Amino acid sequence: MTLLEEVYAKLPHAGAMCLLEQVLECDRDSIRCTTASHRDPRNPLRRDGILSAVHGVEYAAQAAAAHGVLSHVLDGDSPLLLGAVRDLEMRVARLDRLPAPLQVRAWLEARAGINAVYRFELSADEHISVRGRITLVSVATEAR
Repeated sequence: MTLLEEVYAKLPHAGAMCLLEQVLECDRDSIRCTTASHRDPRNPLRRDGILSAVHGVEYAAQAAAAHGVLSHVLDGDSPLLLGAVRDLEMRVARLDRLPAPLQVRAWLEARAGINAVYRFELSADEHISVRGRITLVSVATEAR
């Protein structure tokens, strides 16, 4: 089992919704992943064959969740929801037109239990495509 297979086993994603292909770096405060799934015509986020740049938020959320698993904060028993997106900057309209693999980076800014705020950046050929901040909250926190 690969590292990402182990990670996704603790996340609710399955099949083609496992968007990341490789973890390149991971430390206490950040993660860097890569993928070419943005070019896959079967990508489940595509609509009418188009993968909008706004879907970069899902790539970032999966990288942040992977960071939570790899840093042993998430155990798979506490599902997370995307609670907020802030400072979203999309420098391209579509991800599917980017010919190079995506680099997906996420930096932990704050954590309270399993809830977390991450700054993120998606790039291809060293050109930033999407960046912003996301807040991940546990389903248990959301239900209160």
